[in-house]
Amino acid sequence: MSLSLGADVIELRHARVDGITPGALALLSAEERAKAERFAFAHDRDCYVAAHALTRATLSAFFARAPQDWTFVRGAHGKPRVDSHDGSGRLCFNLSHTRGCVAVAVALDRDVGVDVERIAPDRADEEVARQLFAAAEFAALCDEPKAGRAEAFFDVWTLKEAYIKAVGLGVALPLQDFAFTRDPLRIRFEPTLDDTPSRWLFRRFRPAPDIAMALAARRGSGAEPVVNLRQVELGAL
Repeated sequence: MSLSLGADVIELRHARVDGITPGALALLSAEERAKAERFAFAHDRDCYVAAHALTRATLSAFFARAPQDWTFVRGAHGKPRVDSHDGSGRLCFNLSHTRGCVAVAVALDRDVGVDVERIAPDRADEEVARQLFAAAEFAALCDEPKAGRAEAFFDVWTLKEAYIKAVGLGVALPLQDFAFTRDPLRIRFEPTLDDTPSRWLFRRFRPAPDIAMALAARRGSGAEPVVNLRQVELGAL
């Protein structure tokens, strides 16, 4: 029996990745299983399998279809969507994975984007921030105490990634043309972008102390969306 996904609900599921089970692998399509076999490193393969198994299982929780039977197409900039003409095309989703964690966001008729990243001080590169963050974001990062700089870096990075994934434009969207503040959590757009903050809902999460996760969702014209956050066990899929 399928669960009900309300028009004003965003389902956000995440899972720890510590190896994969035959059950998770069995949820993938034949093409995905073949791709998984080509990964050179086990942790990359495990994250790929886990993310796609979680996505398929979550979609099937809200629509009467076997996880293996979902087919997807990609937009002009690579964002995947459900390929269907039977009503399930109303399901919008986005997935993300990093070493040790995967996440998927699902909603009805609402653009969503999710990003997860491991908070690693050696990856919080100041030069990367200088090049890819908006000037205000970079200045705020430099003002952070050194001990908290990596956390601040990945908070901003995941928010920016979640937004560009929600809009579906990928690298075609200049990262410097929009800026986030962490507290309070807000977005500001340059006049070059045809967008306004009131159109968007943003949330930050910590699935684990060393994992940053961010969600971006288009608000729409109805009530404020409710984010239904769930941690799931991959072995239970």
